[in-house]
Amino acid sequence: MSDSLFIHQVRNCADKIGLNDTMRTITITVWLAIEHFTSQHSGTPNQLENLSVASIARFIETRSEGNLDVESLLLEITCVRLILLESGFSHNELMQLSVRVKRERLVNDKSGKYRFAKRLA
Repeated sequence: MSDSLFIHQVRNCADKIGLNDTMRTITITVWLAIEHFTSQHSGTPNQLENLSVASIARFIETRSEGNLDVESLLLEITCVRLILLESGFSHNELMQLSVRVKRERLVNDKSGKYRFAKRLA
C-alpha cells in the first residue's frame, strides 16, 4: 500500500528536520493515526497546510484519555509539533497542542535518590 499525499508530506518534513530512526517511526505512526482520526471526524486531509489545529488538539485529547504511558504521549506530541512547524504553522498556532503533566514524588530508591513519575493532570 502506498502512502497518501498527506503521509508523503509528513515523510518529507521528517527528512528536512533530520529525525533519527526512532523519532521517524514515532512520527509516521502518530501521523497515520491522525490521518485516520481526521478522516472519521472532519474529512480526509490532503495536505498538512489544510489541517485544522483544533482537530489535531481533539486528536491529542482523545489520545491522552486513559493513556498510561505519558512519556510516549509527550514524544508523539513533540513529533506532531515538529512536523507542523516544518510545514509552516507558527508556534502561536500550536500552543493548544499540549497536555498537562503532573510529577509525583515516589519513595526514594535504595541509594536515597529522589524519584518521580509523570502522570496526566
